[in-house]
Amino acid sequence: MKYMKYAIGEIVLVVIGILIALQINTWNQQRIALNEEQVLLKILKNDFVNRMKELEHLNIGRQNAVDACEKLMSFTDNPPENFTSKLMDSLLAITTVTYRFNEKFSTLDMLFNSGQINNLANDSLKYLLVNWPTLVEEMLEEQRLIVANYNEIVKLLDEYVSLRDIFQKFNWSFYEMPIMSQGTIKKDYQGLVNNRSFDNLLATKRFLLVINIADAKLIIDNTKKIIQILEHEVKE
Repeated sequence: MKYMKYAIGEIVLVVIGILIALQINTWNQQRIALNEEQVLLKILKNDFVNRMKELEHLNIGRQNAVDACEKLMSFTDNPPENFTSKLMDSLLAITTVTYRFNEKFSTLDMLFNSGQINNLANDSLKYLLVNWPTLVEEMLEEQRLIVANYNEIVKLLDEYVSLRDIFQKFNWSFYEMPIMSQGTIKKDYQGLVNNRSFDNLLATKRFLLVINIADAKLIIDNTKKIIQILEHEVKE
């Protein structure tokens, strides 16, 4: 009888030991998963902060292009007394920039492809992250049309002005263009602004840019919410 009690006691101790070991292992796994999630959340936070800055920067350029398009279109009915190269080349340089957003997002792609997004504890964060690519795609639809519009505008500009001088005025996103000698070809700014196709291309670009700006603002709002949640979730 004493032997049986002893044997049962031994079995109970072994079972308790196994349970404790399993619990410790579970705790360790949870700790590792939590640490991995924290690393991922910190990377996401930095990436989204940079993405938001990029979107805001692009929207400034897009709005400048809208203003330039409107200024050039106004010359059709109210041409200035003298078309100066400095003014016209600067306006044309602004309107020929496409202000493209870099759609590649390796951290988010990894999150989706690996299935790790399902392991995130915050459901609101998961929803916003899943919705991000859809919002970006809506913005990219106009972006592709703006690039096609750019090709048509440049093709038309070739008939009237010097692309060399226009591109010399390019100063977007901190690029410094090397100084070149000014073109000597004859320029016809009056003919350009009176060209119906040019006016239509400007009106189209303005229309696409306005929509592009609105779509980008939606992404920026979404990004701010993501960053706010990440700031709360990240344990410094």
